[in-house]
Amino acid sequence: MNNDYYKILGVEKGATTEEIKKAYRKLALQYHPDRGGDEATAKKFKEASEAYQVLSDPQKRSQYDQFGKTDFSAGGGQGGFSGFQGFEGAEFDFGGFGGLGDIFENFFGQAFSQVQAEIKITPAQAVIGDKLELDIDGEKINFDIPAGTQDGQSFRFQGKGRAHKGGKGDLILTIRIEIPRHISEEQRELYRQLRQAESKKKSWWGR
Repeated sequence: MNNDYYKILGVEKGATTEEIKKAYRKLALQYHPDRGGDEATAKKFKEASEAYQVLSDPQKRSQYDQFGKTDFSAGGGQGGFSGFQGFEGAEFDFGGFGGLGDIFENFFGQAFSQVQAEIKITPAQAVIGDKLELDIDGEKINFDIPAGTQDGQSFRFQGKGRAHKGGKGDLILTIRIEIPRHISEEQRELYRQLRQAESKKKSWWGR
């Protein structure tokens, strides 16, 4: 397989080892078989793994840069990659997740410990703010809605997500402003007054 390993990982030829590792982690998370996907996705994961195995090894990378060869085997001879050949001598702890051991142990743990949730609030709560007590995945959250909160706005609560080996992930809370379908006559009158006040304001958005 004569692919451009640098292009596969999306890095420059002079990329550092850390940049190569970071690029590989991103692709592996995106295309990992445990996340599902078709044959094309599996192929991308395999290509990224092959590229990383070469470019993360100084000796193999030097040989690749000099000769442009991709037929590295565990013994340094011909043969190339087949499946995950060339991984001999490496030990991976799959840990029930099917991951790639130490490289992803913390990375995947952090990624999947993040919790995303949505809450619905009224227009009045969005405009003037409010104080809420939420229960997200069994976690009690005291949330002060800022005045002027917009629909779709997100707030991050550090350490309020799921636990993982390195600690706890974050909670990402997204606001959805719910427009009421049924209101009382008193509420309707208040909205009429608000509309009248808006019509008198030359620029409602403050410009």
